[in-house]
Amino acid sequence: MIFYYFCNMVQNLSEEEMSLLARAERYCANEEQCRTSVRKKLCDWGATPDSSSKIVTRLIDQGFIDERRYARAYVSAKLRNQKWGRLKVIYQLRSKQVPPKFITEALAEIPEEEYRNILLDVAKTKWDTYPATEPNAKRRSKLVTFLASRGYESPVIQSMIEENYNAE
Repeated sequence: MIFYYFCNMVQNLSEEEMSLLARAERYCANEEQCRTSVRKKLCDWGATPDSSSKIVTRLIDQGFIDERRYARAYVSAKLRNQKWGRLKVIYQLRSKQVPPKFITEALAEIPEEEYRNILLDVAKTKWDTYPATEPNAKRRSKLVTFLASRGYESPVIQSMIEENYNAE
């Protein structure tokens, strides 16, 4: 029964689509991908919208594309490596049409203490780049603007500023 189903699936794709499928499988195997990025890549490779839909469906069925897994990997990489804040990560994942449920789940996996430590590390690094001759109020203002541009939430930024930079 499974063999029959598999043969039927293969027959639904043309030779060109099979070639694109193999290429897309390699693309997905190298790094976690979402549906949107795979569709874009297939379009770049010359696939029609209908072919792209068939191929993406096949990749999802075979486990090459998993939006939940993608959201987890993306959140982890952007927070821990790029040191982005939650807001920027959410915005980027939404632009890739990742379901909000998966975004929320992935963000919930990052411990609050780790998130705040990342924020503090980014803040300290940026703080040290400001000239010491500038007034602290101006330095704090610049720091708030910078951290907001990195996607950190205002209440979290204000809390961190009050704890670490008001005494100076």
